[in-house]
Amino acid sequence: MKIESELAREAAQLVTHARAAILAVADAQGHPHTMWMTPCVTSDLEEIISITAPSSQKVASLRQNPRAEWMFASASLETLVYLSGHTRIIEGVAAKRYWDRVPGKSQAYYRKYCAIEDYRLFSVIRTEVDHIELCKPCAYTKTVLFTREVPPALCDYGSPET
Repeated sequence: MKIESELAREAAQLVTHARAAILAVADAQGHPHTMWMTPCVTSDLEEIISITAPSSQKVASLRQNPRAEWMFASASLETLVYLSGHTRIIEGVAAKRYWDRVPGKSQAYYRKYCAIEDYRLFSVIRTEVDHIELCKPCAYTKTVLFTREVPPALCDYGSPET
């Protein structure tokens, strides 16, 4: 996304400096599940990656339904940014290049599941952002900053990258 407007710059700054975000997923039956995550977001807000245990409920849900939404909040909760898109679970050798991009792995939530810092023991969650909203709850405003038509092929729940 081109970061040109003041609102887009505000959203990008909030998201790229966030230490945590809430990930929302739903399984094939539509049952929702939310969780705190430690994300790594590109400065253009086009991609979010995070690391988790392969046995987690979020991985199982994303394998069934790859749409996800991330919520980032300012410290005051006066500004929220929602990023959503198609999400893939990446494992094995393909996960290495994403693993290397994530800072602060020693303090991330997923380390509760495994003390060993080995990318082969984890799954990478990668969301390709196709919709961004900036929300100011106190002012009752929600502004769509970016939306991309998703090609039908990306809507297919095809196989995960391995």
